Order: sequence, then structure tokens, then C-alpha cells
Amino acid sequence: PTSKISKQRPKPLDLSICPSSRVPAMGVAGLKLASWFLCTLMVDAFKLLDVGPPRTGTQTMHEVMKILGLKPLHTGYEAESVRPALCGYLFGNGSLDDALAVFGGYDAAMDEPAMLMYEEIMAAFPEAKFLLTISDAERWFENYVELSRELRATGTISLKAFFHSLPRNCSRMQSWGCNFANPSPEDKDTCLKSYHRHIQRVQDVIPPERLLVYNWSDGWSPLSHFLGSRIPEEQFPHEDIAKFYSEKKVAAKLGMSLGS
Repeated sequence: PTSKISKQRPKPLDLSICPSSRVPAMGVAGLKLASWFLCTLMVDAFKLLDVGPPRTGTQTMHEVMKILGLKPLHTGYEAESVRPALCGYLFGNGSLDDALAVFGGYDAAMDEPAMLMYEEIMAAFPEAKFLLTISDAERWFENYVELSRELRATGTISLKAFFHSLPRNCSRMQSWGCNFANPSPEDKDTCLKSYHRHIQRVQDVIPPERLLVYNWSDGWSPLSHFLGSRIPEEQFPHEDIAKFYSEKKVAAKLGMSLGS
């Protein structure tokens, strides 16, 4: 979707995304002052947004960011708590304030629909950087179709109900017109066009000095250099809980309870 930032664009370090849009005056209650102070720290602390769609390695990137010392938000893992505010802003009448507040306490984020908020993040967090992972579009689409098939075949009623409870445009890239369950050629064409349009627009809008176009085969070095961090000694991770783990582990990762 076209960004809504023109309607609600925050200026760099605009404190309107905090509980009070003005610097608290002397004599304000200590709790209110503390809340405001912590929020202003949050505004300046967010470091990285992965602008790649789901199934381009966002789960692995979540692990990578943790190894590099960041506290990442994967909006698939925290869907129930963070997606309503993000989806409300992107696809409804929700406020930008509430959507940006989702990133408080984190310094990196990835997955749907956070990856659609690059213009808003770019304006609100002037020191933030952006990451775009390279993925073959056809392979990405077929990967998603396969995942959709596996979830339909193995998911319990509880797991299926969870995914169906998410707002329509906030799961399975339906905001791009994608249909991964028995897609027609027209469905695939629409989805792939949206994929390519997103990839191109990200590179057109985000200044090159703030964007790393990343190839997974490059390993730690470009990521560490881009973020100004040490190159880890740990082996580069690979994470795909949706495809390779048992359903109970998927549920645990998503913070769900499916019973015994």
C-alpha cells in the first residue's frame, strides 16, 4: 500500500509520538516526566528495520540481530500484541503515534507489517538504518505457497484460528493482493508485481547510505560493518520455526497455548 506518512509525517525526533507532545514543564509529576523521558530515549534508540517481506529470512535475521547485540521485534512472533496498532494505522483509522509506540523497547524490527513502515521509521528515527535482503521472487512465492500448504495440512484448529483472527491485510501479504492457498496464475502475477514494486520503491525512497542491500551468502561482514559492531565468532544462524519445527514449538515461539 501507499504509505500514509504524508498525512501523519513526524519530523525527526518529533516528540509528538511520545505521551505528551511538549517537553514537560518544571513541576510536572515525576511519573509523567519519567514516562516522557523514556519515550524520548526510545525515539533516538531505534536502529534497524528489515524491509524484506516474510519468507525472505526474517526469522534468521531476528537471531542475527540478537547475536549482534540488538533487541529485535519480530512482528510474527509478537503478532497479537503489536499487529493491531500497526494494522490500524496502515489499513484503518489508527494513529501513527500508536503505531510508532510499538517499537518502544526495541532497537530493530522485521516482518509483516512493520516492513511496510519504512518511510515513517525513516522520518521518526533519523539515525535508523534499513536492511533489504535479496531473494528470488519466484522462489519466494513458491516458498510461501509451500508453507501455506503445510500449515493447512498440519495446523490444529487453535493454530488456524490464531492466523485467521489477524486483520485481513496484516497476514500472508494479502495487502499485496497475494493468495498463497491454491493461487491462480493471476494471483501469482499480482503478488509478484507487488513484490517487485516494493523492492524497487524501498531502494528509490531510502537514501543509499541508510540502506544495506544484503545477500545471505555474504555472512557476518557486511552486516557488522553496516551496524558498526564486531564480527561475531558464532556460526551464522538459520532459523525457520514455521517450516522445520514441530507445531508446539511454533506455538511456543508465537506465545500461544495449544493445550497438552
